[in-house]
Amino acid sequence: MATSGDLREWIALLEREGELVRISAEVDPYLEVTEIVDRTVRAGGPALLFENLTGSPHPLLINQFGTERRMCLALGVDHLDDAAAKLGSVLEMQPPEGLVDKVRGLKKLKSIADSRPKTVSRAAHHEVVLTGDDVDLGLLPIQHCWPGDPAPFITLPAVITHDPKTGTRNVGMYRMQKLDRRSTAMHWQLHKDGRMDYLATDGRLEVAVALGLDPVSAYSASAPLPKHIDEFMLAGFLKGERARSATTLATTRMRSSSRSST
Repeated sequence: MATSGDLREWIALLEREGELVRISAEVDPYLEVTEIVDRTVRAGGPALLFENLTGSPHPLLINQFGTERRMCLALGVDHLDDAAAKLGSVLEMQPPEGLVDKVRGLKKLKSIADSRPKTVSRAAHHEVVLTGDDVDLGLLPIQHCWPGDPAPFITLPAVITHDPKTGTRNVGMYRMQKLDRRSTAMHWQLHKDGRMDYLATDGRLEVAVALGLDPVSAYSASAPLPKHIDEFMLAGFLKGERARSATTLATTRMRSSSRSST
């Protein structure tokens, strides 16, 4: 079973499989979306595509991974155990320390290495670039999920950073709290690799955030991987094809916090 190449293909697949419902009625991202989705999840219902959101010109896909069948569709497998076995073969690996280890793992290492992301010079996100006062996060359908939440949260972002010492990329899924039209707060737990990248800097960290990933890349960004395994390489390994990377990083100054966030 093939995986979806991008979010549009994924939505089309869900719709063909009877796993998606389009909602054309106007729905408010402030509390209303969450209430609808909470009831849908409890009932084992479908993925929902909200097409008419108050205050935003953009649609919102939600509950896309809400059942085992949709997870199988996302990962391109008939059974989740098949994906778990393939994922386990990667997670159990450690960097080879000697010649014997290198020879023993050569075939598997080659398969994984061949899945490294391919860097390209042009990509869709280069076509529209907003800066300064043109940036308005309020145009995105960011959910204010629960009464008592201090602000809307972006709940499925792929946050991309690099270790300033080694250059190693990390892709994590950390909630982002919208502060105003141009800024967010990053909620990462004390042990997360993204936070470790930040602590290794002088207070300035290059960060890119990707929204609307294909399902395998979104899953890989959320997976608790060892630091030596690149999330986009894992996505390529699971899909059987190399991911394409053309990320433009923005330099961001962050304030450190000693509090853990979930």
